[in-house]
Amino acid sequence: MQTEGLPREELRDIIDLSLWIGQLLLQHGAESARVEETVHLLGTGLGATWLDVFTSAHAIIITTISGEEFRTKIRRVVRFGGVNMSVIESINRLSRQVQEKQLDRFAVRQALEQIDQAPHHYNRWLTAVMVGLACAAFSRLFGGDWLVFMVTFADATAAGLIRQELRKHFFNPLLVVLLTAGVAGVISALGVRLQLGNQPAIALAASVLLLVPGVPLINAAEDLLQGHLGTGVSRGITGALIALNIAAGLALAIEIIGLKNPWPTFIQPPSIWQDALWAAVAALGFALLFNVPPRLLGGCAACGALGHGVRFILLSTSWLRFNHLVLATFIGATAVGVAATLLARRLKAPSPIFAITGIIPMVPGTFAFGTMIGVLRLAGLVDITSGNDLPTLLANTTIDAINTGLILAALALGIALPTLLFKRPRPVV
Repeated sequence: MQTEGLPREELRDIIDLSLWIGQLLLQHGAESARVEETVHLLGTGLGATWLDVFTSAHAIIITTISGEEFRTKIRRVVRFGGVNMSVIESINRLSRQVQEKQLDRFAVRQALEQIDQAPHHYNRWLTAVMVGLACAAFSRLFGGDWLVFMVTFADATAAGLIRQELRKHFFNPLLVVLLTAGVAGVISALGVRLQLGNQPAIALAASVLLLVPGVPLINAAEDLLQGHLGTGVSRGITGALIALNIAAGLALAIEIIGLKNPWPTFIQPPSIWQDALWAAVAALGFALLFNVPPRLLGGCAACGALGHGVRFILLSTSWLRFNHLVLATFIGATAVGVAATLLARRLKAPSPIFAITGIIPMVPGTFAFGTMIGVLRLAGLVDITSGNDLPTLLANTTIDAINTGLILAALALGIALPTLLFKRPRPVV
């Protein structure tokens, strides 16, 4: 007995809508597994018998099947629109409504038009100020005093506004990173020259953390863990190029100002309460940068405080030898992953909104920066420290690179662990 398929026009419309949804998710920072699962569920919810979905870093391919009819189409994803959690949350809600048969394909198209054209929840000034506050919170997590906090806040806020202006005029994304890091580096290097604060060089590292490719690197690690090797490698390379441009911008600024040995000694806060507070502020600032819907901001801040607080406790004790940075990071990320799963169920929102913002305070930006600076020095492009011979420099750069990779893997595995253990989503390809 043959199953009667959908009319060709309707099947064509379903695949176009599915491609549009996949494109929006890929453009705004969703990991590959979520893209494939969401597109599959929405397409079958609209009436297709089955959807085969394949994603890469720059394209999505879908085959729709209905009865004996099938169609295959591909759509390039040529623009990364920046991380936009509001788009991901809206599409998640739309997918749920389609599965519950509340919307037909015409209503879905109308909803997608609204999602695609929706403005950000927060204006550019509020976003820049909150990102500046988040970077300043990192300066406190690194051991800076209040003067370092204020320098970092002013520097990062200015850098955020410059970044917005450059992106508005469609400059190349890597050039935007290079120029923004250079400007931020000059301002913070002047602070080092003037000896503003107990460790003024902390502002050098903290003020550019708004540029650190935390989401692409975490998504790269998650994609690799879940078998999306091509996309994972591509995203990892993108993250490495961004980190290299951050390092080049800062190195250029340090050369211009003429600093030698500017690197600070990072010291964790004196108490769990201060650590959790500043981690929550950092997570909240990046939540605004990622355009998280206002109703979810509290959950993002709570996850940031939880993860960093757990890591602080483990690093402060020798209990069961959990005071190793990578292991403590993994346990902290696992706590964030569990909390994100519970919050997602309660608030009916995608868990990555809470998980990604919650682990941002633990992203190894300083190790990644050290790796890239080491690469530039090994290439002979910069010389911003003294007293290191070639073997020592090579060893330090390698150690920083290994720490960066291990911490990223710990973060990705930690936030994915609840899903890997309990959800086990069905394959859609």
